[in-house]
Amino acid sequence: MDALLFPLLLALLAGFMFLSMRKQKKRAAEMQDMQASVSTGTRIQLTSGLFGTVIDAASSDYVDVEIATGVVTRWNRLAIMRVIPTDEAAATYPGHTAPEADYTDYADDSDSVSLDKPSSDDARDTDK
Repeated sequence: MDALLFPLLLALLAGFMFLSMRKQKKRAAEMQDMQASVSTGTRIQLTSGLFGTVIDAASSDYVDVEIATGVVTRWNRLAIMRVIPTDEAAATYPGHTAPEADYTDYADDSDSVSLDKPSSDDARDTDK
C-alpha cells in the first residue's frame, strides 16, 4: 500500500503543476493580446498606477500617453496593465468625456512654493 502512495502523490503533483502552468500561459497570452491591441484614444492604466490616454500607438515597442493636458510621456507597451472601458472612465471622471478629457488646473499662486534661497534682505537676524 505504501509503495502505491508515493507514485500517486507524484502524479497528483505533476497534474497540479501542469494545470497551473497552463493557466499562467493563458493569462500571459491574454495580457500580450491586450497590450498589442491598444490604439490611439484608448484610456489605460499603467503598472505604476498612472492613468492616461494613448496619443500615439504606432510603434510595436512603446506608446505615447497623455497623463495631463499637454503632458505626453513615452512608455514601454509592457507597462500597460489594463484598458479602462469608456463607461468606467466616465464614472471615474464625472463631467469629463473620454478619451479627450478636458482637465482643469485648479492650482493658483497661493499653492506655489519657492525653492530660491532668501536674499540677505530677507534673512532673519538670529544674533539678537
